[in-house]
Amino acid sequence: MSYPPISETALNTTIRANAYEPYYSFKSSLDLYDIHQFTNGHPFSTYDDLRENSPIYFQNPPEWDVEPGAWMLTSYRDIMEVSSNPGIFSSQAATGNLITLGDPETRHPKLWQTSIDHMLNLDGSFHLDLRREHMPFFKPGYVDDLHKKVEIKVETLLDAIAKVGKSNLVKDISQQIPIFTLSEVLGIPEEDRHKLATWMEFLELAQYFAAENMKQTQGKAEEMEVDTSMIELFENMIGEMFEYGKHILQEKRKNPENDLLSAIANAELDGAKLSQEYLDGSWLLIIFAGNDTTRNSISGAIKLLTEFPEQKKKLLNNFDLLPNFAQETIRMISPVIHMRRTTTCETTLGNQKLGKGEKVIMWYGAANRDPSIFSNPNAFDIERENAVKHLAFGMGRHTCIGKPVALMQLKEVYKQILTRFPDMKMDGDWKVAPNNFVHAIQEMPVSFTPEK
Repeated sequence: MSYPPISETALNTTIRANAYEPYYSFKSSLDLYDIHQFTNGHPFSTYDDLRENSPIYFQNPPEWDVEPGAWMLTSYRDIMEVSSNPGIFSSQAATGNLITLGDPETRHPKLWQTSIDHMLNLDGSFHLDLRREHMPFFKPGYVDDLHKKVEIKVETLLDAIAKVGKSNLVKDISQQIPIFTLSEVLGIPEEDRHKLATWMEFLELAQYFAAENMKQTQGKAEEMEVDTSMIELFENMIGEMFEYGKHILQEKRKNPENDLLSAIANAELDGAKLSQEYLDGSWLLIIFAGNDTTRNSISGAIKLLTEFPEQKKKLLNNFDLLPNFAQETIRMISPVIHMRRTTTCETTLGNQKLGKGEKVIMWYGAANRDPSIFSNPNAFDIERENAVKHLAFGMGRHTCIGKPVALMQLKEVYKQILTRFPDMKMDGDWKVAPNNFVHAIQEMPVSFTPEK
């Protein structure tokens, strides 16, 4: 049996506007569809307003979207309920990550399809079977062996900046660690690994370039913020990324090794290997998800330690707090901003009735600062007793499979940075990509006392 691409079946799913009037009458002044609202991090004050006044909020679509609007969830308990009931709130019906499938005339032919045909957007046995193929590379024994390599890599990267006393933390450290680790897991040759950094930078700007391309397509070139040559460069980089992925997966299918790409390339589900659509989608998912959480958590942690010096002092005096520090950091940062589900039937969530085929968006940054779960939620508290309850890795069947590897990397990086450069601090303005799917920190200047 071969599984049809989700990108095909999603097009046959009817997305409906709200069948029932919103229970709450509150109107938000901020549009969560607008990627530019996220260029200084999560809009936490908007999350607070929504959670207090309309925790299940119907957001009308922007003018460029041909689909109906979506229900925006900001309550921890509501997001938990949706995540726990995949039969009612489906990932597969119309994707589990894209707020909208967009206008057919302006969809990127490759990114659109590959953004859908992967494990995040599957329900049921196919999801579990494909997830099972990944599992050997995230078990304790494998992660322990990987840890030894990561430890050496972190030391090497810190050596490179040690005598300088300043750094763009993203370029020099945060970006490099997950790329190294991911390449080790995937089995990417060392001479090709530098390409992943460039591809990641462009992927984080995919929403932005899509918006710019839409302006051009609609004859609004005068409103464009980038030169058309940048869009062309983006297209070339994306094309190069998928050509490389196709090539290396074909090689791994012919000559498998003990790595994750070989496992994916040779996976057989009900006797059939994955189609090219799922291979392309798996490649995109791994490149993006395998990098982003770790990268942005590393950078975000240094920002938090700069803003909360009393917590930094506490950690420096007691490294036993490091594991909980890592969890609290992820809670505060919430590197993945949202995920999406689609209702498969009429249902009730909290006080709100929902119809079939309606979009539901889970805003993790809002859930992770819900005061009903986390006391004084905007305070960075590395001794917070329930920090581990954050939803930054998702939960239920779609809990991030790379969670053990991500936590291993974070704890190792934090330990080495704080040991060698205890006075490292954010020193200047950061740069965050316009992106409402991931909290994409692109630049972060830091300074510290150089080693002699």
